[in-house]
Amino acid sequence: MIRGPLPRKPPGPRPPQGPEEASSVLRRVLRDLRIEERRREGGLAAAWDAAAGSALAGQARPVSFRSGVLTVEVEGAALLQEVRGFRARALLEGIRSRPEGTRVTRIRFVPAGRAEGGRAEGEA
Repeated sequence: MIRGPLPRKPPGPRPPQGPEEASSVLRRVLRDLRIEERRREGGLAAAWDAAAGSALAGQARPVSFRSGVLTVEVEGAALLQEVRGFRARALLEGIRSRPEGTRVTRIRFVPAGRAEGGRAEGEA
């Protein structure tokens, strides 16, 4: 037989008691809005545009970045085969040559509209 009070769950985060410093409120708001993460993603888009050039950037666009992998959607099967087969390495090197692109370890090229899914062949 168990004697004594039941263990209590530790209390969750408490709401602030009284006024908070503006700097701590601002840090929390920026974290919640993911401002820094979005700024970095914008930098990756700029790195892609520079590496790809205006013609390719108009037909292929970065759609996600996770764990070092930049996923790029490409319009059209012929262009998809071209970037996978002939331009992938140069595009990766071009992105990595920019400060915003140093975290990119691989580029995953996918047909437009199919950014979700497994590993695509022809990754750089």
